[in-house]
Amino acid sequence: MYRKGKLYFRYGTMGSAKTALLLTTAYNFEERNMDYMCLKPIIDTRENASVIRSRIGIERECHWIYQTTNLYEFVRNLYKEKKRLVDWFLIDEAQFLTEAQVDQLSRVVDDFGSNVICYGLRTDFQTHLFEGSRRLFEIADTIDEIKSTCNCGHKTIVNARIDSAGNFVEEGAQVEIGGDDRYVAVCRKCWRNKCIEQARRATLPLLELDDENENPVVDAAKTTIAD
Repeated sequence: MYRKGKLYFRYGTMGSAKTALLLTTAYNFEERNMDYMCLKPIIDTRENASVIRSRIGIERECHWIYQTTNLYEFVRNLYKEKKRLVDWFLIDEAQFLTEAQVDQLSRVVDDFGSNVICYGLRTDFQTHLFEGSRRLFEIADTIDEIKSTCNCGHKTIVNARIDSAGNFVEEGAQVEIGGDDRYVAVCRKCWRNKCIEQARRATLPLLELDDENENPVVDAAKTTIAD
């Protein structure tokens, strides 16, 4: 068989409509009677059913990808047992794939000529690459950024994790599933400035009462704030 496929990685921050783009692509394939399949790592547990759902309300059924799933074997068995050679695989939350699974997808492209489009985040809340994203950057044929805008007008880069008070969380497990209540996408400058502001609030000088005037005074010898 001669089929020429490609491995795509389309990445963006949270709220950049990655999932909506995937679902729109699936709809277009369906309208043109093209053979496609949607998949998604099961680590994203926000949905009880095996569906991919966008924040704008559209959804589509998908196949779960488990940590132990061999995606190459999955595609090969699909061809051997059902004689189905899928033209397009659309994968949501691709950052949660393992390095081995990304390599398996590259073999699907090379051996079966299928096209694989992976949609996902680039980095976590600490600005570190996810395992699946790192491998996709290393071996994908085509890499596209899905851009979105910070409140200040700059491009969003950081998927900041927030607490109930809206403060940025700087420590914790890399994976913590959540939506707008746990994450906000911001530019690098806003992320840095917010972190500095929080650090300064945490190191404000202690106030002591002057015995005579009962006015609060700062003991500069005890605490200083770095510029």
